[in-house]
Amino acid sequence: MQMRHAVAAFGVAATATLGLSGAAPAQNAVEEFYKGRNLDLVVGYNPGGGYDAYTRLLGRHMSRHIPGNPKLIVKNMGGAASLKAANFFYNVAKRDGTVFGLFAGGIAVDALIGGKKTNFDPREFNWLGSITESSSACWAWHTSGFKSIKDVMTKEMIVGATSGGSSTGAWPKAMNSFLGTKFKIVTGYKGSKGVILAIERGEVQGICGYFISSIRNVRPDWLKDKKVTMLVQEARVRHPDYPDVPTVFEYAKNEESKKAFNLIFGWQVLGRPYLLPPKVPADRVAAMRKAFWDTMQDKAFLDDAKKRRLKIEPRTWKQVQAYLDDAWKTPKPVIQSVFKALGRDKAKKKKKK
Repeated sequence: MQMRHAVAAFGVAATATLGLSGAAPAQNAVEEFYKGRNLDLVVGYNPGGGYDAYTRLLGRHMSRHIPGNPKLIVKNMGGAASLKAANFFYNVAKRDGTVFGLFAGGIAVDALIGGKKTNFDPREFNWLGSITESSSACWAWHTSGFKSIKDVMTKEMIVGATSGGSSTGAWPKAMNSFLGTKFKIVTGYKGSKGVILAIERGEVQGICGYFISSIRNVRPDWLKDKKVTMLVQEARVRHPDYPDVPTVFEYAKNEESKKAFNLIFGWQVLGRPYLLPPKVPADRVAAMRKAFWDTMQDKAFLDDAKKRRLKIEPRTWKQVQAYLDDAWKTPKPVIQSVFKALGRDKAKKKKKK
């Protein structure tokens, strides 16, 4: 009996030892792979904007938390409101864990609502998490005379946009359709920075689809000196710093409109999500997810963010995935209403001609 107990005890101990030692080789393999390497950290926008600022912040600190401490090299890949980068991650980027980065969360939903040239399925990306939850708004220049979104329902307002598919172009277009606003959208500006300069030059009267975090980082004087007025918050709930400004959801006329707004504006719960391409080895994905989340708790990282006026409100990769899974359950008639509101049905007709 004593011998059987001894053998059983040895078996339990051996199993425990093997279980512990099994994790070590995996960790060592990841460390060996990343040691001495350069990793491309790709941001789907040109230099100077909020996405670029957050990515460069991450690039300065995340290496410390990746096994092997590889060097992170930030690379800008602007184009089509970050659609170029999204297609790159899915179709071109190496799938070995040496390339990661971000594109706009709204571009992920484009694959569902008929975005042009969206050659990817966002549910297949290996999401790492989001650095902050986004909260966007429509802003009017102080000399424009617009004080609330109701003013835009009675009078035309000219807003600048990077492209028709970007949040700066698509969102005012959607409000025209669902809320009856009279936004006139001028596209073709190079990044949000280009729109900002156009506003200051008097070419346009404001901008929609522009994050509160970005305006605080790029043009803090606009808020301090009251050079802009927030017309409406393009978010599910009111930002704590702007409790008196309504959200677009509050203007929704019915439940179908709210579901449509969840696709158009609701993705902001994703904020600025970072990802690895599909089919990256699972052990490297796990290591990068842990490294990303550990960076979000890093004191040096948080102090650096505070110094640069970049708000950190991290979201886990599971929260990003959960929103996408929920979005893909949206009823088809609602998806079709969004498709039409964004003018994508007209774009298809033109293409056929």
